[in-house]
Amino acid sequence: MNIRVNGVKIKQPKNPSLSHYNLTKSGRLANGKMTMELVAKKRKLFLDYDVLSGKDLEQILSLIDGNNMFFNVSYTENGIERSFIAYVGEISRKLHRGGGNNGWYWTDVSFNFIEQ
Repeated sequence: MNIRVNGVKIKQPKNPSLSHYNLTKSGRLANGKMTMELVAKKRKLFLDYDVLSGKDLEQILSLIDGNNMFFNVSYTENGIERSFIAYVGEISRKLHRGGGNNGWYWTDVSFNFIEQ
């Protein structure tokens, strides 16, 4: 699964995963019958990395953690190129090793793209 953010290819995650869900507006009629209206169909793309170098992390953060809240995310699913406008959820990571001649390394890096 090649993943691009605003046209820039990012490092391949360990096991990317997708979810699809519906945003709905529901209510009840006077007789108790439930009603539901489809507001939007959404996607979420989850990315996890066991280890990322500081350089790879900075490249990703420069794309997703700036002043622009929305960006284009594209990926390949079942041989079909797909894309959506997204914002990023929580970005988490743990420092594995910092500084030194070999640079910084981060573990358990995780974030997700949520369709606008």
